[in-house]
Amino acid sequence: RAMRNMRKAAMQRGVIAILDVGTSKIACLVLRFDGPGNVGEADGIGSMAGQSSFRVIGAATTRSRGVRFGEVDAMQETERAIRTAVQAAQKMANVRVDHVIACLSGARPRSYGLDGAIDVEGGTVSGQDIGRVMAACDVPDFGADREVLHAQPVNFALDHRTGMADPRGQIGNELTTDMHLMTVDATAIQNLFFCIKRCDLELAGL
Repeated sequence: RAMRNMRKAAMQRGVIAILDVGTSKIACLVLRFDGPGNVGEADGIGSMAGQSSFRVIGAATTRSRGVRFGEVDAMQETERAIRTAVQAAQKMANVRVDHVIACLSGARPRSYGLDGAIDVEGGTVSGQDIGRVMAACDVPDFGADREVLHAQPVNFALDHRTGMADPRGQIGNELTTDMHLMTVDATAIQNLFFCIKRCDLELAGL
């Protein structure tokens, strides 16, 4: 939720960077959004696409250094490569970015399919009910050395109606959800986060 709020705040300011940290190259795109009025208020329900329209105003790539099998292997070299790509993209865009959404292929991701169910209070689904049904999902013990990277509802069902993207305001008795949970190796994420912070950037999402 905190990461989602940071992403939303960055989008409202109008400019955000997408950083792809790969083993062979590091790429950076600078996006400009049309305006804060176009940012959706779905509290993370639904994909980022469609919440706000944007255009690419800067792009750059550089040879990846310090990354091995999709993970940071040499901190200083990775930091320099990230800085090179970000600065070149900023120069093309003629704007400075301070928030990035980072993409990576390592960190040993693991996916889990979860489900939860609650009784609807008051007969009408509210935002609090959405939070309660997500909290009702039985989260597995994935280990202290891993972090949750992504926890997103993929389906809601209200009584006999299923396939609902956002049931708020609907009338019913029992609300259920299917949620996708992804965990990654905590050390790999922390190393990447450290490199990004050293470049004077804030991580708005992964």
